Amino acid sequence: MSKTTIQVDTETRDQLAALAAEQGTNMGALIASWAAAHPTREQREAAIAHNAAVAQERFGYTSTPESRADARARLAAARERARAGRKDTAA
Repeated sequence: MSKTTIQVDTETRDQLAALAAEQGTNMGALIASWAAAHPTREQREAAIAHNAAVAQERFGYTSTPESRADARARLAAARERARAGRKDTAA
């Protein structure tokens, strides 16, 4: 793989260097790890399409806009319950 240079301000460079050192890695690997954990919209859409095809093939399930909205609402509610639980234990 070829390499390139990115420009960031000195403060950001210093923070990246410190984070990389804490994790026993270098700035390039740190940034690559971050990028791998944050897919682009195109990558997310491809994953959704793939998962929908697998659900249809294996389980005969076809999602609808309504079922996806319901799933998003349930996930948001679960996240909120988890956040509330952490707040309760922090006191």
